[in-house]
Amino acid sequence: MREKVFDYTQMAETLKVLGHPVRLRIISELIGSDKTVSELWHSVGLPQSLVSQHLSILRHSGIIKSVRKGRLVYYSVVSPIAVRILNLIQKQK
Repeated sequence: MREKVFDYTQMAETLKVLGHPVRLRIISELIGSDKTVSELWHSVGLPQSLVSQHLSILRHSGIIKSVRKGRLVYYSVVSPIAVRILNLIQKQK
């Protein structure tokens, strides 16, 4: 029987990126529907520049992706691991 090999370095990086409350909130908002920066900063109640900084970190880590549609950029979660981690955290409430 072969063991599943995990990339612990990559997992640690993912956990580090997820270790910020603003990023967790953004991911929570993006689960189930794509949103623009404007929609996100209205829903999380933080300045657009701060939301944009966290979106950039999430995008560079591969947790979310961005798609341009005309003048707007939509963000969505693409990391199933990030979604599972967030769901586990939310179940602990």
